[in-house]
Amino acid sequence: MNKIRLRDLKISDIDYMREFVENDEISKNFVFTRYPYSKEKMVSFIKSSWEDKNNVHYAITDENDNYIGTVSLKNINYIDKNAEYAIVIRKKYWGQKIALKATDKILFYGFNTLNLEKIYLNVLSNNVRAINFYKKYGFKKEGIFKNHIYHFGKYVDMEWYAFFKNDFNITKEVKL
Repeated sequence: MNKIRLRDLKISDIDYMREFVENDEISKNFVFTRYPYSKEKMVSFIKSSWEDKNNVHYAITDENDNYIGTVSLKNINYIDKNAEYAIVIRKKYWGQKIALKATDKILFYGFNTLNLEKIYLNVLSNNVRAINFYKKYGFKKEGIFKNHIYHFGKYVDMEWYAFFKNDFNITKEVKL
């Protein structure tokens, strides 16, 4: 896929977003999927995303506006100039460098529009696919919270990674 873009989430994205909850291969990698996640809760999440200044959630789409996934900056702290990054891609789009392109766009937005100094993330230690992506992209491991999450019957470590503005080398403008 050559081009992706980011746009506000739409209610019509819900049917595709449900895949993250209903597909075991995807949902096993997230903490939020431990609890029932109803369609009504997704509608509320989408509606709140339209006006929330402390969390930005964008749909990742192709050139025909087909929903591919969601990329976010959460818990935006304008005083300490940091935010938490999150991304989820529909399985049928895995392996197409979409996460790379969407991460470029959201980090550019965070560092250049929001003037953040640090963008961090946390990931379950058994989510090897995601960890490999984060390391390859350039996120640096900052620490591990041992046995931090009780996840599907066992305790799992939570790993923390960060990317700093000084390490971000995309100087051209990246359009959402």
